[in-house]
Amino acid sequence: MAIRGLNSQQHREILNRLVHLAKSAKIKQLHQAGPEYTSLMVCFLNHCLMAADSLLHLHESFGDEYFPTTVGYIIVRPMFEIDVTAHYITKDPSVRAHQYIEYESVIKKHQMDACGKHRQSKKPDWREGMEMIWNYEWAPIEKQVNAKYDSVCSHFSASKNGKTIRNWSGKSIRQMAIEVDHEEAYDVFYADLSSFTHADVRLADRFLRLESDGMSWTLQAHEADTGGVFRYADIFLSCFLTLFGNEFNLWTKEIVNSCLG
Repeated sequence: MAIRGLNSQQHREILNRLVHLAKSAKIKQLHQAGPEYTSLMVCFLNHCLMAADSLLHLHESFGDEYFPTTVGYIIVRPMFEIDVTAHYITKDPSVRAHQYIEYESVIKKHQMDACGKHRQSKKPDWREGMEMIWNYEWAPIEKQVNAKYDSVCSHFSASKNGKTIRNWSGKSIRQMAIEVDHEEAYDVFYADLSSFTHADVRLADRFLRLESDGMSWTLQAHEADTGGVFRYADIFLSCFLTLFGNEFNLWTKEIVNSCLG
């Protein structure tokens, strides 16, 4: 989606049209890349739909004046990650979809080991809590988690130290973004959104007002921020829907563009 000078209401109207298009999707058969790829892409679509719907419902509840923009930015950030991840997987759909799904075994192993480690915490409340979680959640499936991890860990080993890589692709979001021609969006849009996830000073700035008689703090939204939330949502969702429609022969890029007004 091109960067245009639209107001908050216009961006919301675009998002409503994109959501309506996305909800019209009917997958009648599996993608030729297989069930894993098909299921992932549909899950990505569903997440984006929930995120977009959440933003629209938040606006219905709060309006422009007190729209929770910091929450809105946090909701919209994963929509960019989904768009990049989907584009990256689509470059080699069968292999990368399987790799993405397979990495769950690594995630669960790390979670289980962290719980096991902190069963020995020096803090009594943590020891008690971790022991309870271990007994109810991990102990019954410990052998299964270890076996699944052992079967896939060699697929995710870093060459330098033999440890498992920290994410499924072995690449950062930025590296994947560059590979799928999203570098500009990463450096400009995603970097801005990361402020709200990592709670840097720009998050605090949204609540601070500097007046001639001193400082004040308010939940009142900046108009530019309210529009910015929906602008990002429009850009990320339209990009993903263009890919999704093409992959499943549901709609063309021109149909997506028609939602943009």
